[in-house]
Amino acid sequence: MTYSPSRKSLFFIGIVLALILLCSNLQTLLVWSLCWQRNLDLPPNTEVVVSACRSPVAYGVPGGEVLLVHEYRPENVYLLDLRTGEKKAIPDDPLFLERGIFLNSELVWLEGSLVGPDNPTYRPHYILDLTTGQRYELLDLDWLPRLEGGKFDPKNYAYIRSAEQVFLHHSENTLIALSADFRDNLNGRVIFSGYSIASEDGNLLELLLKDLGKDYEIVDFSLRYAEVPSPTGRYIVRADGIYLSETNAPIVTRGMASSFNGWYYDESGVILRRGGYYLITLPGAASYFYIPGPLLKLRLP
Repeated sequence: MTYSPSRKSLFFIGIVLALILLCSNLQTLLVWSLCWQRNLDLPPNTEVVVSACRSPVAYGVPGGEVLLVHEYRPENVYLLDLRTGEKKAIPDDPLFLERGIFLNSELVWLEGSLVGPDNPTYRPHYILDLTTGQRYELLDLDWLPRLEGGKFDPKNYAYIRSAEQVFLHHSENTLIALSADFRDNLNGRVIFSGYSIASEDGNLLELLLKDLGKDYEIVDFSLRYAEVPSPTGRYIVRADGIYLSETNAPIVTRGMASSFNGWYYDESGVILRRGGYYLITLPGAASYFYIPGPLLKLRLP
């Protein structure tokens, strides 16, 4: 026997589907309206860079010319040119999003494995050139021959002394040194870990670079172990605010540790991520309906 639903059954099913659709649309409309309100209800001296409705997350780039943006509504990842507002495609490299750390707007460190070359899971460190899409393998000084007792051989500091650019990442406890001809010279592109000299973070590496007389650029924006100077060094951002470098006078007095995403190229401000909140939180249960915050530019006074 073939079952044929009655008109009443079809009508009831239609009503149920309509209610489900209506509730879903009302939920979407509510979340969207609250997100949009977050774009309007802004802290003083700020402006929206990326709307809260796109649920954005940003990763700062030294120099402040571009910003890596990951939007989750809808899913979209791109490089935002802070000079022009143009959205640029990310490089077609499988390690870029998973292992990439920006050194500047053109060079990205693709983090390798912690194990040595003798381990079957070893993966080298690379520099990715964003202008050409080409990778350049880094010479890892940690795996060069050691002195008796396993001590690092100081003669290998020559690789760092001869470099034109040195980048220091405190949280990764790592420095990268590049010569002017690093693209054609394997010995001119090296990586060195602070663990080789019994350092637990980048502070000892920073002292080493000062002893070697090398200028360096901090590429860690977490503010966990180091302050971050502005592109010309006029300002410094710390976990508790922004200061003038010469006088140490406070310019902005607000917490930066959880929101700082990088400097603006012209030092007119910094990129901040404003935190979100859940619309409904039940005691002892899960939270529902996350309302994200926008990416903001905090203008310096």
